[in-house]
Amino acid sequence: MLYGDWMGRWGSSYPDVEALVDIPRNLRLTYGELSANINRLAHFLSSRLEITKGDRVAVLAFNRSDYIELFFAASRLGAILVPLNFRLAVDEFYYFFKDASPKAFFFDLDHMETVLKLQPRLKVKHYVCMDQEDRLGPSLPSLWEQLPADPVPEVEINADDPQLIIYTSGTTGLPKGVILTYGMITWNSINSHLGWGLQRGDRTILHSALFYTAGWNVFTLPLFHGLGANILIHRFEADLVLDLIEREKITVFFAVPTMYQMMIESPRFAAADLSSIRFLVSGGAPLTEKIFNTFKNEKGIHLREGYGLTEAGPNLFMANGKLKTVGHPAPHVDLKLIDAEGNEVPSGGEGELIIRGNMLCAGYWNKPEATAEALVKGWFHTGDLARKDQDGHYSIVGRKKDMFISGGINIYPAEIERILEAHPKVSSAAVIGVPDEKWGEVGKACLVLKPGESLSLEELHVFLLDKMAKYKIPKYMVIMDSLPRTVASEKVQKFILKKQHGNADNR
Repeated sequence: MLYGDWMGRWGSSYPDVEALVDIPRNLRLTYGELSANINRLAHFLSSRLEITKGDRVAVLAFNRSDYIELFFAASRLGAILVPLNFRLAVDEFYYFFKDASPKAFFFDLDHMETVLKLQPRLKVKHYVCMDQEDRLGPSLPSLWEQLPADPVPEVEINADDPQLIIYTSGTTGLPKGVILTYGMITWNSINSHLGWGLQRGDRTILHSALFYTAGWNVFTLPLFHGLGANILIHRFEADLVLDLIEREKITVFFAVPTMYQMMIESPRFAAADLSSIRFLVSGGAPLTEKIFNTFKNEKGIHLREGYGLTEAGPNLFMANGKLKTVGHPAPHVDLKLIDAEGNEVPSGGEGELIIRGNMLCAGYWNKPEATAEALVKGWFHTGDLARKDQDGHYSIVGRKKDMFISGGINIYPAEIERILEAHPKVSSAAVIGVPDEKWGEVGKACLVLKPGESLSLEELHVFLLDKMAKYKIPKYMVIMDSLPRTVASEKVQKFILKKQHGNADNR
């Protein structure tokens, strides 16, 4: 079996190596123990729930060890795991159940009330609680000791068979179910190991929610693939993360810039021993120079800026570049930058980033038109604008849909946002284009200020005058309590900003 049984191989050959630490549940599992648990769950799925190849298994739970085990157990059968976003309101879940049509629904006790509200309207055959609770169906703890720990019969699994359906975070509207195949997940791991220099025995903290790609594919699955260890927590907490880095001798770690800023602002940061860290990776949003320099100067750690997306990778670049670049492409990734007519852009020019390789998804679940639009002749069109410098390093300029044209000149909000967030009074920033009679469109800065601060548009203009071309400086500004963000990746939802603040005014 080429795909689907990493844990069985490691469990047999390195049974005593630590694989997974579940901090909230105080569990420490070796590869041998994890493999046995996966076998038990696979038997349960197969014999009790009659799950077979291609069936979908939905799960609604916080990060926990049996969530990971469920993924690998479903993979042994060729079934498809469908992680659900626990931050959604009850009515929002119906879309996902209608789209994915899961045969079984696993959940934890923390989400029992949500499941009870959903159950009357769902067409799901099996409900399984991962805790001791049997109101809707069997509970795993009550059956656990009855389940055999020997391997289930092998199922023929190919590279293009679906393994996960991860729903996009909805920055532009309704989520789409991205089909992650066995081959895609494996090749992302290969790129991660070769491009980033992952090592056997590397250790990370799994804090990213398992309903989006970073939770699985930045470090979690690559480290399992390479006999590393994942230290699992429910959610990101800066103090806890700093403590675990020191206590668990963490070697590699991923977070979004907001999280790194929270770590810096923690009272524990100054004294925290981060000497076990080989490198840090930032993604999901542009990395600021201030955060980069803080980790470099105060902790002696190089913070790498990465780039990826649910549909590709997500570990697409070596993250070996200069500040404000994501480096060179990973070893098994083909890239091109193209203009609006589909012509390749020369070095130094800006164009849409398109990607080809075995680490691409198989498209969108039940959405052939969206799949055909994104995947053209083997190339995935990211919708992101990028630039390649003379050294071959790539930098992400911004979203193609975010770009606006002012006086015939392309304006990329992402580069303006980086500078705005360097203002000492600004906590976070987003820039949108709004109508202008003279220029067609001009910029509008949507800002969240640090507590107790105030800022006028005139002050902002003075700050920006020597930092960017005059035509890039936003003409309007609105102060907000918070920016609308996706619940998974915390990306700013520009379509909401444009709907609420898309007028040429300071409101």
